[in-house]
Amino acid sequence: MLSLVAAGQLISLQEFVDLLIIIGHKALIFSLVVIAGWVIGRLVGALTGRIVMRAGVDPVMRKTAIGRSVIRSGLTTADFFKAIAKWSIYAVSVLLAFKAIDVPSIEGPVDGVLAFLPNLIGGIIMLVAGAIIADIVGELIKKGASPEHREAFYLDLIANLVKIILYFMVITIVMSQIGMDVTILYTVAQAFAWGAAIFMGVTVGVIVGWFLKDKLKEIFPG
Repeated sequence: MLSLVAAGQLISLQEFVDLLIIIGHKALIFSLVVIAGWVIGRLVGALTGRIVMRAGVDPVMRKTAIGRSVIRSGLTTADFFKAIAKWSIYAVSVLLAFKAIDVPSIEGPVDGVLAFLPNLIGGIIMLVAGAIIADIVGELIKKGASPEHREAFYLDLIANLVKIILYFMVITIVMSQIGMDVTILYTVAQAFAWGAAIFMGVTVGVIVGWFLKDKLKEIFPG
């Protein structure tokens, strides 16, 4: 009977053929899962791009820091969200392909990544959405008053401060979402929130006083 040496052990030709069949079978399964993921990723990506275009997200994104960064990179808003959807599915398909071939040495790491991936994707979506909301709120504060009032009441500074606070909140939530310890950030956030509340309270008092000064002169002449 013919025999071969594999991995330092003598095996028969039939065992070698069986081994090749197993390897070929696993390679076929791996390829089919990856190809299916590629097709689904392209379809979902294209659908996501069309939804973003029809929803009119691009004008909103252009007013935000993330949107401007995306545009400077040469992508449209639709392309940005299309890429996120497409590559997320690609990543999942590759991991599922590794899981499908049932290799014990990589099954644990693959399961760990698969369990973590939804949190990561959710964190990315939350980060993008939170940053957009923070920029929109900041712009509303700036555009809610005339240029004279903005300069007199430091509304640009207040708007930027609000943006920073919202960014900090979003980052803290995202880090918590992906499983990072944010205990220290919560402590810093509490101190920061108290300082911001005091600052905002004083600012609102000054603004109210400014608008009421003429009324007070009428009530208390001289």
